[in-house]
Amino acid sequence: MNYVLVADKQEADNIKIPKALQDNVKIILLGWGATATIKTLSKLLLKGEFNKNDKFFNVGYVGSNEFPIGTVVVVGSVAREVSSHTVREPSVKLDKQSDVKCYSSINFVEQTKHTGVFDMELYTLATFFPKIRSVKVVSDNLNYHEYKLVSIEKAWVRANDILFNMITGDK
Repeated sequence: MNYVLVADKQEADNIKIPKALQDNVKIILLGWGATATIKTLSKLLLKGEFNKNDKFFNVGYVGSNEFPIGTVVVVGSVAREVSSHTVREPSVKLDKQSDVKCYSSINFVEQTKHTGVFDMELYTLATFFPKIRSVKVVSDNLNYHEYKLVSIEKAWVRANDILFNMITGDK
């Protein structure tokens, strides 16, 4: 089974699964942040939802101080951003062909000394599933008000294309 892990309903609604893949893809709504992610995944793990042959993909919005709004990126590595000046844990490599760095924080990031993309779930997901792949849509340039207003439908078409190429193994 292929699991697409998203933080919120808006992200889930933007994923369009082709009919040919619908029997082999499940979208799981996690909730925002590390705590919601851990809570949701723990329940699913206790139920025996996953097995060793499953593949995991994270798709969702990120803020960025490097890429313009509407950019779609494949995340190369992820680290936990403890504060706007500190990254404590070592980064986890997710994709050999991408050098895009994602920093996961416990809050919406509006100021930081780091450069890359910023979310609140991917580092936690990578600790559960080290082989997870991630496609992110830049929704804001580290401004919470931009995030709520931006419309980026064309970016989601691109994100879906990348996701389904990952699922099917196409380059």
